[in-house]
Amino acid sequence: MNQGGGNTKLIVAAVGGLIVGLLLGMLLFWGVFPPKMGNPQTYDLAEEAKIQYVKLVADSYALDRDLNRVEQFLASWSDEERQQAIGGAIASYQAEGLNDRVQKLNDLQLVLRLTPLPTPAGATATPGGEAEQPAAPSKGLWDRLRYPCLVFALVLLVFVLGAIGFRFAMQRRAAQAPGGTVTVARPSRPSEAAAPLPEEWKGVGQPPLGHFITTYKLGEDTYDESFSIETPTGEFLGECGVGISELIGKGEPDSVTAFEVWLFDKSDIRTVTKVLMSDYAFKDEQMRARLAPKGEAVLAEVGVPFTLETTGLQVQATVSDLQYGEGQTPAGSFFRQLTLGLVAMAKPTE
Repeated sequence: MNQGGGNTKLIVAAVGGLIVGLLLGMLLFWGVFPPKMGNPQTYDLAEEAKIQYVKLVADSYALDRDLNRVEQFLASWSDEERQQAIGGAIASYQAEGLNDRVQKLNDLQLVLRLTPLPTPAGATATPGGEAEQPAAPSKGLWDRLRYPCLVFALVLLVFVLGAIGFRFAMQRRAAQAPGGTVTVARPSRPSEAAAPLPEEWKGVGQPPLGHFITTYKLGEDTYDESFSIETPTGEFLGECGVGISELIGKGEPDSVTAFEVWLFDKSDIRTVTKVLMSDYAFKDEQMRARLAPKGEAVLAEVGVPFTLETTGLQVQATVSDLQYGEGQTPAGSFFRQLTLGLVAMAKPTE
């Protein structure tokens, strides 16, 4: 018995689509926008950070007068980068009136044999003759928002691909059952002409717990339907359903010669099954013997009901439409179309 097999496949397909979307998003992010990695160097510092770094180098040289160490600190810097950073540091100290520290930077500039830079346009000259460098431009809006935007785009891509996978799974499921229909009417009582009630149910006065109609058509190779049986207040009592039991012949699509009709009762904790057979299968003694362990054999006949019964539930099944297929197999051996009605009721008490 396969209960809710279609829903399980749908969930698995949706989760698979989400995972595929996540993997594709990660590949896109790492392939198109790979993160920059490497060992940070002092020449990669921002302009303001370089100025602070040069101030520390000047303080170090003022203490030990070790030119070799200074060269090591600034080994990766070009002369232009050194001069720009020292000039910025001098301007900063002059603005603060720290002339003693300005002298340290002048000494550093001399030992490095650097030529003071001319006053750039827009810079303000200080009383000491040095130019005050214009403030380094702040990071633009795109620089600040670039990575959050990329992360958002990645998450959005994952959800879009997951939604596409989910929709594809639903379309595929619908395509696998092109003509199958399932209708549920509850709590209205089905007409006795469509599905006549058993004699012991008539006159009881209570409506059925459910009336379910399902149609199989040739080509629905995964056909498997299940229906929940509940009280009018929504209490779960059990399930009933129908699925493929036996095939005949070879080739595509599958040729179904027998179905399993089953009833599960929660209070009985067991499943009752009957095998609804084609005319050919019902008359084939070997096939009936092979399928006997699955349940009692029932010949599929239009308008002839059969009943499944447990401790607390009864389900009457009635074939309302039956068409056999034609092909390589014997006549009446496989179904081209079958419509089955299932009427579930609480078992009348004595």
